Amino acid sequence: MTRLDPVARSDRPAGDEPEERQPGPSGRAPAAGRAGIGPAQVALLIVFAGSLWIAASPVNDIDTYWHVAVGRDILARHTLDGLGRQWLDPGARGWSTSQWLSEVLMYGAVDRFGWLALPMLRVLAAAGLYGVLWLTLVRRRQPIAAFVVVFGLVIGLQGLLQDRPATVSLLFVAALAPACERLWAVGRRQPPLLVAAGCLVWAQLHGLWVLAPAAFALVALGGVLDRRARSEQVRGALICLAASLTGIVNPRGPVSFLLPLRFRDAAVGVIGEWAPTSFTISLSIAWGILIAFLILAWARTPAAISWTELVWMLAWTVFGLGAVRNVGPALLMTAPVVLRALERLAGNRLDRMTRSHGPREARVLGATAAVVVLGGLVLPAAALSHVDPLRRTPALAIARRLAAEPGVLRVWDAYNASGSLVAFGGGRDGHLRLVVDGRSDLWGGDYISEVGAVANLGSGWESRLRDFAPDAVVVTSGSPIVDILELERHWHAAQYDGDYVLLVPPGSRMH
Repeated sequence: MTRLDPVARSDRPAGDEPEERQPGPSGRAPAAGRAGIGPAQVALLIVFAGSLWIAASPVNDIDTYWHVAVGRDILARHTLDGLGRQWLDPGARGWSTSQWLSEVLMYGAVDRFGWLALPMLRVLAAAGLYGVLWLTLVRRRQPIAAFVVVFGLVIGLQGLLQDRPATVSLLFVAALAPACERLWAVGRRQPPLLVAAGCLVWAQLHGLWVLAPAAFALVALGGVLDRRARSEQVRGALICLAASLTGIVNPRGPVSFLLPLRFRDAAVGVIGEWAPTSFTISLSIAWGILIAFLILAWARTPAAISWTELVWMLAWTVFGLGAVRNVGPALLMTAPVVLRALERLAGNRLDRMTRSHGPREARVLGATAAVVVLGGLVLPAAALSHVDPLRRTPALAIARRLAAEPGVLRVWDAYNASGSLVAFGGGRDGHLRLVVDGRSDLWGGDYISEVGAVANLGSGWESRLRDFAPDAVVVTSGSPIVDILELERHWHAAQYDGDYVLLVPPGSRMH
């Protein structure tokens, strides 16, 4: 791969070229400006509709339940501090949330419409995400190249459409990535007030807003390295960077920038989404394929490869390789660059493959697109009407049984069952006192590992269990502790519920 002069660009006009002069390099990366609907766009609409239909499923994240309970706690106590203490020991340390608005909205939706509201919101979020992708990566772009890139995005991101605050960040990242890429590629700078407002709202919804100032800083750094693009690109990136810092106005303030490190330190080694990235799931495979397309384009294109593009891709590749959780944002940050590279490499050849359509064909394609869009609305709605939103809830029957018991109960619980016990076992009302819940940043990795080790009879398990003095134990039915408590300590398996079992000590009223 040969690095070329960053201003030795193709004269082919850009489809997303601004009408007015704005910050950015004088050269324009090629992209095909197109209006109307073609076969590739119709095919993408079908992909979007299928994805929305798949997304119409029961609640699909184990943390959803305590997020809703935290939202309830915020509204009941009118504070963002000391949340969730009612289902923990009185001496538990305080905890504040970094995504208060998402949790309040989740609770409000559940309180008003029931738990089915969360799958409905998930489908709406997915529709919003695909709308952003259409406006930024499909409209007025080379249709075949856009199909390849966006199809990879949909396949990769399908598993991230979950009932959790992180899902809403996908919409913001999907808008942020092309905004940054166009800043250096076609000189289009987003209005600072729009950037400021977007980051301010994003920061109340989820802590991943910190990617915005990081992204604009990368563009500014690239402008410094690309000396001949420096004055315009750097100035535009720094303006957007300054505007994005409105996100600091959130309950965590400047500490927000340290939250990703805090979550990583607390969860690495104990929570799967923080495991190092491996290319064995659709998310990382889709990302790897897009990177392979980019490397191919870099190696074969005669157009320039700017330092900004190289720095951008290096930074987000390192970020994505850090943990499985990072791959989704890295995939979205990669996509606009890959699309531009494919347009540079093969735009003219792809244009020849994209046949012009006469009025009759255009009407047929438009009608087909309308039918697909309508189906994309109707089919998910029909699927949701038959969904039991709590069908996948872990230990739900056990939680409901514990909720019916009188008095306050101390429960040694499995980490993954904690959300259900909080929401349905009476934990949110102080009826249950749990040994752990799903807030990894509250507990830290060492404590979570210690709790998990008890179920596996790790060192000191008996003294930890005795010190907590549980009235019940809820663990996976295959845990080694189940046989020990039943056979040697004479505990009773009061209920089996899917993968979980409720164990109660001798003499318990729950026998």
